Amino acid sequence: MTTAETLKGLLSRTFCEAIEVRPVPMGLAVRSPFGDNSGDNVTFYVRETGDGYQLEDDGSYLPHLVAAGIDIDRGQRRQLLDNILASSGAFWDTETLEIKSRPLTNVSDGAVNFLSALMRVRDLELLTKEVVRSTFREDAIEAISEVLYQTFTIETNAPLSAKFSENPADVVLTPRGGGRKLGVFLVNNPTPFVEAELLHSEIEREGLNHQFGAAALIEDMPKIQMIGSRRFQRAQNRGLPMPVFRGDENAAMFALSRASLRQAA
Repeated sequence: MTTAETLKGLLSRTFCEAIEVRPVPMGLAVRSPFGDNSGDNVTFYVRETGDGYQLEDDGSYLPHLVAAGIDIDRGQRRQLLDNILASSGAFWDTETLEIKSRPLTNVSDGAVNFLSALMRVRDLELLTKEVVRSTFREDAIEAISEVLYQTFTIETNAPLSAKFSENPADVVLTPRGGGRKLGVFLVNNPTPFVEAELLHSEIEREGLNHQFGAAALIEDMPKIQMIGSRRFQRAQNRGLPMPVFRGDENAAMFALSRASLRQAA
């Protein structure tokens, strides 16, 4: 039986953050250090089963989407929801509207993927008719290609390595002349910022800083307010590179280049 203290130790090493674990009737409740778009810390539950362990959310988020008039039963949002969860080894119960993981034997590794899925599904709320599609992704990739093509091999929507396959970056920069491979997340909402934090923490936990790195390329200064000053400060203090793109694009590109060289020796 996994005790709260044992699980807290495992997850604390995984996230390199303060994390709260407490017993509840169904198993264990885990309050993560990462907040959602409303500012609340994301919580999930660990339940022991005959096949190992299962992670579950509290069953409130998907009903919130339905109550807001967002149809998750069909169309683009259904497809996105299924794909997001499947890529992290999770699914949603169409009867209870709970998000659950597949059976796990390694809770700490599974928690990283499950928490990433819980954060990414928050993007579904942004997919409304009133949302204007941002050109940030296209502009950022174009700038990266124009400025860094001579010194880096550039991939899009790729993981840093097979070890980090569950957390692909928007752009992966592989230095041609020596340095560490850098996963860049294009941030214009809190979700990719959290994914950058997760990858950065995972690299730190594995002691692979000399080979790999993560960076958050933030679209503009107002997006920092969306991320939240507390979360931004935490990431900054833990060494996550966070250049700001709009208004100083070339300097932001060179900041990414410097992040690849950092700790590469």
